[in-house]
Amino acid sequence: MQIIFHRHIAEELRKRYTVLDLEEFDVEGQKVEAFCVIPAEKIGLGEMCSLEQNMKNHADFVAHARAKNYEACCALVDDLYGKFGGELDSFYNEIISRKNT
Repeated sequence: MQIIFHRHIAEELRKRYTVLDLEEFDVEGQKVEAFCVIPAEKIGLGEMCSLEQNMKNHADFVAHARAKNYEACCALVDDLYGKFGGELDSFYNEIISRKNT
């Protein structure tokens, strides 16, 4: 997985690649958005049929994480583990670990 910053870059890359939202960070008072680019070879043929649903589930997960609704994240995460070639599993783990903090 490659991590990129700034929405305008992500939107341009979305024309050719699978790009997913991650988190927003505050850097010296500026909002910085992070995105990931999933390499095409990480998405198997079997996953192509469910790619749109997986992307929707991921977007829902990120929306709940931004709202600090970690219970909802926990409800979604089992359906997301291993998707996108497992590239985002560590991201999901990091968000879930915030549940008890």
